[in-house]
Amino acid sequence: MYYDGHVHIEEEDQCYSCEYFLKGVMCPLLEALAVGVAHLDGDVQVKNCGFYVEFKRHLQVVDKPDTLDTPPANDKSRRFKST
Repeated sequence: MYYDGHVHIEEEDQCYSCEYFLKGVMCPLLEALAVGVAHLDGDVQVKNCGFYVEFKRHLQVVDKPDTLDTPPANDKSRRFKST
């Protein structure tokens, strides 16, 4: 994480797998930096944040593909002429 007028999160930071960051909810740490309660001098790698909540994805395997997700066929008769 570093600051150059804006707070930038890097891939090495714990923030990338945090529920606050990934769901778009304001993180208490980032909110404190934005409001000016806390100041960031130089580069910091976030490894053990007290506000960290692991973001767990709940994915399911789908047996049948949905027909609505199928792209339309390439129909040459539906082409438009440019005027």
